[in-house]
Amino acid sequence: MSQTVYLVQGDSSEYMQVRVLDCDTVSQAKCKILDALYKNTPFSIRPSLHEVDLEWRHGRGGHLVLCDEDMTSEGGCGWRRINRLKHYNVTDNAVMALVPRQNQLNGRMTMNGSQNYHNFYFSATLNHLHNLGFPKSLTTPILQATDEEKGGSKVWHLVKPMDESSNGNKDKHNHNKAHISEIFLTRLLATKGTIQKFVDDFFQTVLSANKVLPITVKYLFDFLDEESVRHQICDPDVALAWKSNSLPLRFWVNFIKNPDFVFDIHKTNAVDSSLSVIAQTFMDSCSTSEHRLGKDSPSNKLLYAKDIPKYKAMVNKFYCDIRELPSVSDQQMNTHLAEISRVN
Repeated sequence: MSQTVYLVQGDSSEYMQVRVLDCDTVSQAKCKILDALYKNTPFSIRPSLHEVDLEWRHGRGGHLVLCDEDMTSEGGCGWRRINRLKHYNVTDNAVMALVPRQNQLNGRMTMNGSQNYHNFYFSATLNHLHNLGFPKSLTTPILQATDEEKGGSKVWHLVKPMDESSNGNKDKHNHNKAHISEIFLTRLLATKGTIQKFVDDFFQTVLSANKVLPITVKYLFDFLDEESVRHQICDPDVALAWKSNSLPLRFWVNFIKNPDFVFDIHKTNAVDSSLSVIAQTFMDSCSTSEHRLGKDSPSNKLLYAKDIPKYKAMVNKFYCDIRELPSVSDQQMNTHLAEISRVN
């Protein structure tokens, strides 16, 4: 369920609203808060996720530091569940703060070497946890679980991986996967619709033979055309494949999949997966072969199946437009390369 938390920023009386989910892990919530707080700050100078703790300020004197794993984590049979906001009963409109990371030393919580903070944290945390419904038998502060306490436990977040050793469990697992795919299909289509204009604009920009196109591209493509003629290659798809592998697939696909090579940003796993889908679509658009899709085809292939013909037409027009541009002489090319060397 979606929730709103209010972030306290230092000594300021102003609060920042951040949208989170009650099923978010503590680290996921911290990531969303950091993204909101430092949205205009280069990632390289932002505080690391591991340098701050998330503190829930609840009522008078109730400060509770939330952790992905601690002594209250649900566990058993070799498994340990990652703590979610729901695990701590975090309510809507809760007040949060990012505080410097606390360290665990000799079984005690310390912060900047302050024993007073440890005593305060100890009493406030216990009272708060008891009020939230945790057992009265809990007589130690919430410490991050050590490796010995974890005992090599496997962790899970929303859905615990099932034991597929038996046929019954395997069939049930496959049935659940089918349902999950159906659930995410509508979200997948909705997300595609949201970013469709940006994808179209990007493809249109990189596949335009306008005045900002480097003359090196024209020079290279003319050279490839000349080589295909010199070697008496009659199949036009060969020259197209050479061009695709020299620019779109070698440069632009790498740029699509790795924007962090150019921009000071953090590429999460979710973003990486989404960019891979767009990169695959771009690769398919540059392919000269036809892709036959069926019901068993990957969802990323089916997602842009209707758009591929349009993108292929853009690729072919791009190559044709470059062919119509004025040729570049060797002298012009040498002058251009010398200028680039001088500037860089």
